[in-house]
Amino acid sequence: MHADAPRAPDNLADLQALAVRIRRRDDGAPALSVKARTLLEELLATPERVGLSTISQLADRHAVNPSSLTRLSRALGFSGFKAFQALFREDLSGRAFYSTRAERLLDFGETPVKRPGIAQDRALWEREMGNLSAAVEGLDEAMIERAAAGLAAARRVQVIGLRASFGAAHYLAYYLDYLRDDVQLIDSQAGIDVERALRLDGDDLVVGIAFRPETRASVDYCRLAVEQGAQLVALTNHPRSQLAGLADCRLIAPAEGPFFFNPMSSLFLLLEMLLSRVAVRLGEDAVASIRRREALIARLGVE
Repeated sequence: MHADAPRAPDNLADLQALAVRIRRRDDGAPALSVKARTLLEELLATPERVGLSTISQLADRHAVNPSSLTRLSRALGFSGFKAFQALFREDLSGRAFYSTRAERLLDFGETPVKRPGIAQDRALWEREMGNLSAAVEGLDEAMIERAAAGLAAARRVQVIGLRASFGAAHYLAYYLDYLRDDVQLIDSQAGIDVERALRLDGDDLVVGIAFRPETRASVDYCRLAVEQGAQLVALTNHPRSQLAGLADCRLIAPAEGPFFFNPMSSLFLLLEMLLSRVAVRLGEDAVASIRRREALIARLGVE
């Protein structure tokens, strides 16, 4: 590398800070064209996609030639695109995922919090509506039918989703248990739930829910379930996630937008679709199961 070439950032946070210096044209910051600056900020706005996509996929999405990504990487001090992308991949597996996203949103003014009054709420609403539309438009009909069929027919269903995904996992397991027998929520609170995977076989099905950054325990449990021969249905926000890579049946819940954490509306929409399809498949058996549950709740006076 030429002696006068800029030093490449060591991590995504440093790259983000460098982008701010470039935008302000600070002394010592690399001089990029307007087009290159725009490309850099677009890439920083979707770090998950940059970390998980190929150079060709990113070039197509941003309507540029792959060579543009290589030139940008070198202008920032990297040896090439792979070294540039490595920062994004390291961030995906690190513990600073949310803080990095929050800092980026604030630095680039993408968060709607700076907008007055209801406008900030509307901005989030508009992006969530976009996620919902993308979930429906990108839905693989054969895939969701396969998932619903498995949920209706499996001998035993286990649902795992830890940390931020726990609410969705609980929601699915709770209402699926209204429709059929032998539904288990894997929550690991007692520290022994991992052993449940050892009793799985080809007659069982596991639903794994994990958004980026994926919880290792969830992915490991799903991997063990697959090794035991169980079917796996993956619900995730990226088709190239670790969880998606373990499953032949996967449902993608888009989660884009100016929010510090993972938007979850599209995930719950997919869960509602799944539950509805399972109920239709089970028909009168589902109705009878719901009535038995309601009768028990009434008898025990549960509120």
